[in-house]
Amino acid sequence: MMNTKKQNNIAVIGAGPTTLYFIYTLLGEKIFPQKIAVFEQHDELGKGNPFRNANAMPHLLSNLKSSELPDLNISFETWLKSTNPPYLIGQTSDSVFSYNLDGETIETDVIPRKVLGDYFNYCFDKVVKALQQKGVEVCLHTHTTIRRITKLRTCFVVDTGSNTYSGFSHLVVNTGTDLCEHQKEEGVYSAYPPHLYATKASSQFYIAGMSLTAIDAALSIAKTKGRFYRHSGDIKYASDTAYTIVMHSRSGVFPKVWYNSDPVARYQKQLQEIETPQVSGVESFYRHRLLPVFRKAMPNIYKQIEFMSFVDAMAFLNQRTNETDPILKLKAELFSLDSDTVQSDWPAIIAAGINCIQQTPLLLQDFLTHYQDIKPHFSASVASIPPDSANRLIALYDSGNLRITKSDSIDAEPRHHPDTIKIDATGVLGDKDKLAKLRELIVFDSETLNEGETHVDKVKIQESTDSEEYELSIADTHELLRNSLPTRVFVGSAFATPWYINVPGLDTCASFAKTIALGCLDSSNYEEAVGE
Repeated sequence: MMNTKKQNNIAVIGAGPTTLYFIYTLLGEKIFPQKIAVFEQHDELGKGNPFRNANAMPHLLSNLKSSELPDLNISFETWLKSTNPPYLIGQTSDSVFSYNLDGETIETDVIPRKVLGDYFNYCFDKVVKALQQKGVEVCLHTHTTIRRITKLRTCFVVDTGSNTYSGFSHLVVNTGTDLCEHQKEEGVYSAYPPHLYATKASSQFYIAGMSLTAIDAALSIAKTKGRFYRHSGDIKYASDTAYTIVMHSRSGVFPKVWYNSDPVARYQKQLQEIETPQVSGVESFYRHRLLPVFRKAMPNIYKQIEFMSFVDAMAFLNQRTNETDPILKLKAELFSLDSDTVQSDWPAIIAAGINCIQQTPLLLQDFLTHYQDIKPHFSASVASIPPDSANRLIALYDSGNLRITKSDSIDAEPRHHPDTIKIDATGVLGDKDKLAKLRELIVFDSETLNEGETHVDKVKIQESTDSEEYELSIADTHELLRNSLPTRVFVGSAFATPWYINVPGLDTCASFAKTIALGCLDSSNYEEAVGE
């Protein structure tokens, strides 16, 4: 007989990949909550912002291969072959598939965003049905925006403006970048969804940023205004519309072209096995752990960075130390990738090092205190560009439709055209108070229900935030702490987690989701929720 925790009801805000992995983890446990209520502002479950149809078109690529996807209830290849979606043309090798998206044939081992979103949506539906079969009540509230969440003494109350839902013992906030998106200045577009600006009849587009998000914006505009095609084996670009895309950032260079992430676990094991004196900080970790791994695996790179500091080595590896030509950098990285040399996989060692720093409290504290400024280097190293996207950027540049500049501000470049469209694709890595929106979203109410009162009409919802001064932080269990005390609120957004230094990806979603699911099922949390 199923062991269900009575009155252990979980409210989940957001229905993207982290929530998919959260409910998938719950499905594999022996003890289940009585009820799960999911609140999602859109109608596409499991996808999240990166993979929703509006944000994935025109046929943008992810930077993920099927082998890099964390496990779900059905593998990507099995889903693709069994459902045979209309855009699937066929399979040309073990991991390479051909798709027809918007009339363009794409042959790639990197999964298109729309395809990955459809896969997640399918898995979400299957997991929900499996939980329901086990007796868990799952309520899905789509097209729902959360107005306010109030934490009472014994439960949470979720207010959507049109309805109020109460009786939740735990709250999980899985809203991704929405928790820490900064306010865009008037007249400036967000990078997603691209169709809002890509269809505009403008002769000039300014994009702040050169990250993967910024690349999505540039390629969306290019595909809307013209077409990519192959000529003599190379990708070319042509457009009947006269326009220019200006991309600019502080570095003036793009992230690293795709690298093989398979060795990351092996390099991390090597880092942990190196016998050295106790490292006291990030610099000594780099000197005594990271450099020996470089010396063994990539001696040519080691010789170039052995006398550099960690900060200087990161800048050098990402070619941010001088006037690097961003297009020549892309071409060199594509050539290195084609040459099948292990040297092009140096980001795998950096990724392994980041993981070790993240998992070692002493190193993490040193990083958070002294090395916050190099987070963009991590992003540039690990958040890799799919080769197809890199080739399209080169084609766009060669056609004369792309210009690249270095600047600190979206306003640094003078606007020569009155119809200029501005897009802010700078992301959220630089935001200081990553918990600011949680402060606005959740009210810790001093007004509590009287004994025995559970009806929603008896619940008083505050219209303004607490006047009481309090400090919010996030524990390593992902539980939100108020003045260092547990709240039974769990935060699944890496972007809103101050101590998380890595570049968030699907592996992050799966890891956070597993920890949070186990935290929601923990008996001590349950007893505190229903027995205090």
